Amino acid sequence: MENKIEVTLTEESKNQILQAITAVKILMPYLIKISESERKTIQQMDDGRKPFTEKARDYATRSEAINPGNALLVAAEHDLGLYSGLSIIENELTQLLEMVRDTKQLAGAEAYEVSRFVYMKAKMALKMKEPGMQAIVDELGKLYKMTSSSKSEVIAK
Repeated sequence: MENKIEVTLTEESKNQILQAITAVKILMPYLIKISESERKTIQQMDDGRKPFTEKARDYATRSEAINPGNALLVAAEHDLGLYSGLSIIENELTQLLEMVRDTKQLAGAEAYEVSRFVYMKAKMALKMKEPGMQAIVDELGKLYKMTSSSKSEVIAK
């Protein structure tokens, strides 16, 4: 067994991180939640469609014949700026979320590996007639089977 990560996340540190996340949410009160049905019906602008959107807006500002009105052009300019800025923020948050998930997964895997080793040692101690081991093996065995069966159910779904 190799312990690749040895970190203690203190309650104080966790609270500071959560406060920082709350502060970010406060800085972005305009963030919204779109339902799945709405997500399917609205047009998506991705990086591939951004040049088209920028060029169309540019042409509309220079040609009265295709100008949808200054209010719409100003709104489109604000939306493009928001899209660009949020794309940068999204990239940073995606990287952070990936690192948090990977670190959480590794920490969980290491703790689980030690727990399985403890369970194996308890079963060996029971075979060696070590007093009090039956209750430990029974309890750990019940919990181990529960985690194994819930994992199977997730895979089956």
